[in-house]
Amino acid sequence: MELIKSDVTVIGGGIAGICAAIAAARNGLKVTLINDRPVLGGNASSEVRVHINGSAYHGISPSYYAREGGLVEELKLKIFHYNPLYNKKIMASVSDSVLLDMVYGEPAISLFLNTSVYETGMENGRIGWVDGLQLASERRLRFESPYFIDCSGDGVVGYQAGALYKRGREAKAEFDEDLAPDTADHYTMGDTILFQTRDVGYKVPFRRPEFAYDITKLDFFDSIRRGLNYRAIPRKINGIGGLWWLEFGGHLDVVRDNEDITLELRKLVYGIWDYIKNSGEFDDVDNVILDYVSPIAGKRESRRFVGDYMLSQKDLTEKPYFPDAVAVGGWAMDLHAARGIYDEGPATAWNFVPGLYNIPFRSLYSANVPNLMMAGRNISATHVAFGSTRVMATCGCMGQAAGTAAALCVQYGVNPSALAANHAPELQAALLRDGQTISGRREEPDPYFAEGLTVRASSQRAYSNAVGAEAVSLDKSLCLVLPVHTEHVESVSVRVRNQGAAAETLFVQLFGGDRKETYIPGSRLRSSSVDIAAGFDGWITLPLDCSKPADDKLYIVLEGTEQLAVYCNDDQLTGAVSFQYQPEVPAKLKKWSRNICFKDLLPAQNMYEPANVVNGYSRPYGLPHVWVSERTEGQEWLELAWASPRNVEELHLVLNPRLDLEHFNDPIETLIKDYDVILSLADGSQQRIEVRGNYLSLNKHPVGMQGITGIRFEFTATYGSPYYEVFAVKLYN
Repeated sequence: MELIKSDVTVIGGGIAGICAAIAAARNGLKVTLINDRPVLGGNASSEVRVHINGSAYHGISPSYYAREGGLVEELKLKIFHYNPLYNKKIMASVSDSVLLDMVYGEPAISLFLNTSVYETGMENGRIGWVDGLQLASERRLRFESPYFIDCSGDGVVGYQAGALYKRGREAKAEFDEDLAPDTADHYTMGDTILFQTRDVGYKVPFRRPEFAYDITKLDFFDSIRRGLNYRAIPRKINGIGGLWWLEFGGHLDVVRDNEDITLELRKLVYGIWDYIKNSGEFDDVDNVILDYVSPIAGKRESRRFVGDYMLSQKDLTEKPYFPDAVAVGGWAMDLHAARGIYDEGPATAWNFVPGLYNIPFRSLYSANVPNLMMAGRNISATHVAFGSTRVMATCGCMGQAAGTAAALCVQYGVNPSALAANHAPELQAALLRDGQTISGRREEPDPYFAEGLTVRASSQRAYSNAVGAEAVSLDKSLCLVLPVHTEHVESVSVRVRNQGAAAETLFVQLFGGDRKETYIPGSRLRSSSVDIAAGFDGWITLPLDCSKPADDKLYIVLEGTEQLAVYCNDDQLTGAVSFQYQPEVPAKLKKWSRNICFKDLLPAQNMYEPANVVNGYSRPYGLPHVWVSERTEGQEWLELAWASPRNVEELHLVLNPRLDLEHFNDPIETLIKDYDVILSLADGSQQRIEVRGNYLSLNKHPVGMQGITGIRFEFTATYGSPYYEVFAVKLYN
């Protein structure tokens, strides 16, 4: 038995475990990371091949700017940088190497792959050690540390330690959840084996293996046929991951019955592929091969441990204030059919979540095992709330929170429960410093740097979008959302066209919103109408005459006829958003790619001023909170200066990575690629930091210098945007 000692032991090398280990290591701890598979990534690895989804909810989140920050953001940007085809599920092994590189890049992390934890030792009610076995190397290992973070999905350590847990669905009355069943049961979400196909350019036959099903003889064959959607499916699955709804096992014990569930899914995968290839029901499949079938089932749900707080449905929909908020979620409450493919109902129910919500630290540690934290799909949440928190990007945010918390627990020598009670602000400050998103929280500017500070820039983008590229018909209602910071708003101009032979009426509805983190119209402020003459093509002024709403955003809904159109373009104006107005479908607010043109908003809004970079926000929240340059093809600069010298240990630059996107197949055009940092010193000298080929949104620069009187950023290239955009400049001493 080999003894491995560290400050914290993380069990599970999925996205949650990776983020927990890296966060702990970067905050000064010696870390052990144990994974029972040969690769990192869990369900996002090359073995299972699930996308890293999260709060951006496929890019249609009502919060719009909803993609996570922190380590999950770094991980996603690095995967794309090294594997631009990742989102198309090609070269998945490259993504494995990126995750390994991130972990191996932290000297304080000791990684143990192919290591299964088979026993947990308790000492005075605390976890003292866990024992692991590496079969291939014939090593038995004992891992000791004062704190443990269970990111194993199934919660193997928590279970062995006797931590309180739940399994199945809670009754409706237990947590007052209308999405829960009337009576509690043992049903969980099932497992899926994903597969990948590829067109090889010549005819390739397929013969069904003997163990696989002839799916035409199954009782639920008609349901499978409907799911395959007949002739569309071969094109859909060519080159990407296979059928997420091919799910089984939620009515069984997904831990104990793991092997039986996996075998059943294999029978279904090869049987379905046999039907696609050989039934004659599908076009264009002769040259398509079954290129990859996952060797293991991707799990959705098993044990959920009980913490000091159990996150439930109303926490996601009503968003109460959590003094210990440490991470965000935003995926729908995605509740799958209990019997999976055998269920007669729909595969899942996408229950609406109104944008970003916060997750409290009290849901990330055990209520009865004092030195155990958890992150991932095993946190303290009801089955209904878990339907949202279980996706991997959200799991990664929780992992970063747990790893950072471990560092503070070591620093103060306290249990996680005491940390939540007495040091939550310090935990939040550490997370915000490292780019974690906590909805509604900002970093309080340090008075040491704020006093006597002036911020200037070479230029500033006007708050307008005046170049109309296309007239879009108002046969469907469109909404223009304009953040405003003045207490009263008078009017705005839009460009319209009436291509009919008679006058048409443009109806205008004005709404206010309630929550700064979302783009959801709330109370109606006023309605009006404007008659548009036949053949008119030009700008009109819309009277607004209203006070600033609670969420700092005005929602201007334009309604008309097929003959009436408003001009739009593809220009991204951070903060100002346009969407098709569908009040009956609030989850689809963003499903539109154009932006309504506007100008002459009165009174004028100084929206993109340089001082925004030091206001404590690192993303839009009500207002855009960003500096944007004028349109340029050359160099622009941003400068901070003090009357008296300052000492700077570290400098962070936060750029705009298009937080409205969940995934991206092209470089993010708004990211600044090339820039220099020029540090001016009190003795008249300068130091320069050159950055070329940047692809990250959070750039940390160790400075470690005294007597700085000015910091100037010279920006020379983006990935395609004609504007330079900076959310924040953060300084630490």
